[in-house]
Amino acid sequence: MCGLFGWVSYKRSLGVAELTQCRAATALLAHRGPDYQGEWFDDHTYMGHRRLSIIDLSAAANQPVTDPSGRHIFIYNGEAYNYLELRAELEREGCTFQTDSDTEVFLTALLRWGRKTLTRVDGMFAAALHDKTTGEHLLIRDPLGQKPLYYFLTPDGVIYASELRALLSLNVQRWKIDRDAFLRYLMMGNYGWEDSPIVGIRKLLPGCCLRINRTGARIERYWDSFPGRDELDISEAEAIAEFDKLFDASCMRSMRADVPYGVFLSGGIDSSLVASYCRRTNPAVRTVSVAMSEQDYDESEKAATVNARLGIVEHHTVTMSRESVERSLTDVLVSLDEPHADPGYVNTHFLARSARRHMVVGLAGDGGDELFAGYAPFAGLGTASWLRHCPAPLFAVLRALARCIPANDRYLSLQFKAQAFLQGFPASEAMRFPLWLASIGMEELQRLCPGHEEVFFSRYGGEGAIFGYVENMLASLQGRPLQQQLLYYYQKVFLPEFVCMHTDRAAMQSSLEVRSPFLSLPLIEFANRLPDRIKRQGSELKLLLRRVAARQGLPPEIVSQRKQGFTFPLARWLKTTLRGRADELLMSGEWEEGLIDRSMVQRYLDDHMAGRRNNYRLLYNLMVFHAWRRNYPSLEVA
Repeated sequence: MCGLFGWVSYKRSLGVAELTQCRAATALLAHRGPDYQGEWFDDHTYMGHRRLSIIDLSAAANQPVTDPSGRHIFIYNGEAYNYLELRAELEREGCTFQTDSDTEVFLTALLRWGRKTLTRVDGMFAAALHDKTTGEHLLIRDPLGQKPLYYFLTPDGVIYASELRALLSLNVQRWKIDRDAFLRYLMMGNYGWEDSPIVGIRKLLPGCCLRINRTGARIERYWDSFPGRDELDISEAEAIAEFDKLFDASCMRSMRADVPYGVFLSGGIDSSLVASYCRRTNPAVRTVSVAMSEQDYDESEKAATVNARLGIVEHHTVTMSRESVERSLTDVLVSLDEPHADPGYVNTHFLARSARRHMVVGLAGDGGDELFAGYAPFAGLGTASWLRHCPAPLFAVLRALARCIPANDRYLSLQFKAQAFLQGFPASEAMRFPLWLASIGMEELQRLCPGHEEVFFSRYGGEGAIFGYVENMLASLQGRPLQQQLLYYYQKVFLPEFVCMHTDRAAMQSSLEVRSPFLSLPLIEFANRLPDRIKRQGSELKLLLRRVAARQGLPPEIVSQRKQGFTFPLARWLKTTLRGRADELLMSGEWEEGLIDRSMVQRYLDDHMAGRRNNYRLLYNLMVFHAWRRNYPSLEVA
């Protein structure tokens, strides 16, 4: 796990001033790679690297690396878990190696097999490859977007980095806040798809390459996987057996490291399966869990039950009190690279900082819900199929009735779920998915952020609509079952820039690598070929994983549990512990730049504090954005 920074300038040389900026930008990524800073440069190209040593701890494995001919330069952030198998195959083809690192294997494979390598590597990665002879520069991001990669196309090349902070440190232009992306952030609590907070800076999409040369740049997709395509004719028993084989191999490969590792165990189905399979391969595997001081958010007893059933000897439980939440929240807000308003980010930050005392690599359960239909909207697909035929005025009535449900601050309360579900109607199917997950309804957003064209707030999509990219993304699945479309949405939008993003940033802030065995490429492709009935039956979600968990001997209360998010009682604490911070961030005069209507913010805050409505998600989205903005005071609003 590492950090990348690069600058390619074809028309003019990188002088002393530019090189100084490049080195400083690379140094800003030191938390991602505290062990070594390396660089390669010539008159027109700079490639910087920060290393966190995981496999082959020797200096010989430091980056950038060069192929034996000296023609190609390579920098890489991530891990190729199956590097031993790839290395053995390459050796049979006559290749030789100077190190024991997966980096050298990855570079050798790229030069030997070309683009096919990217679907043969089972792991997570963001990488850059430079050809000194042709000047071509290739940027690569892994299939599920586990590792971040930002880029900014200049008039004569490209600048890129693992984190936004490195790009914002450069004085190449006056950076400006993207208004349209800001509105999408307000709704979703994160910057999804290609969005970044800054005009002109984009994220390379998962499963894509960006090829840059003297004539320009083009994006190429090298991998995709659609739920329901090439569906398997398979029984539940056969599916369990195949999952067992694939997941066992993934967990085994994910434990390859020359440093201590362990499992992040919440007690949920996904992390319990990771612990169970890792325990099969390594009986001495350790686990780390979090206990919450608020009982209705605490899962530590479930984690203890799993540890006891699996016979795991070394397990560590760290307690997250109100005071530790406040400290972690402060750390997160001060270190924000990009606004990301998932409260679970704070929990993961605390867990990673605590776990770093015992390990350098953690294994997590990310991806189980996105592959096997584990989220609440999947349970509502049947109702959604019926409601989509109802007249639009009916939904105004239903939303009014939902507001009459007594509000409370519990996780996924009835009023919260009812309002979130009804936000998706009326709407086109493609628009419905982001609306279900949104922190605020479309009409309310229009009042909160006036000034955009009417089409931007269309519930039915179309050119210029706020989530038009979702409509384009799902076009190839039009007519497919809703479950398959929703799975694809979660895998392409929610997983990379919500789940993987907060795991990567929170962990790397403590120089900790997190691996996700569910996101093994063979397992993803298998999961997407499974019939819908094997993943969900009615309101019973994640059916296959529950069957596997029972077969693994996990306790019935673990197998049958409902999903519990890894978060803290933010809605409750905004009224008490965090009230002062909310007032200070939300009502600051610094908002007076036309981004939002402050009177509407005051109304949302008053309703929440009075218990009339649970507005914690929108309020927290605004708090996080404003805290991030303070970290970059020179930013202008476009």
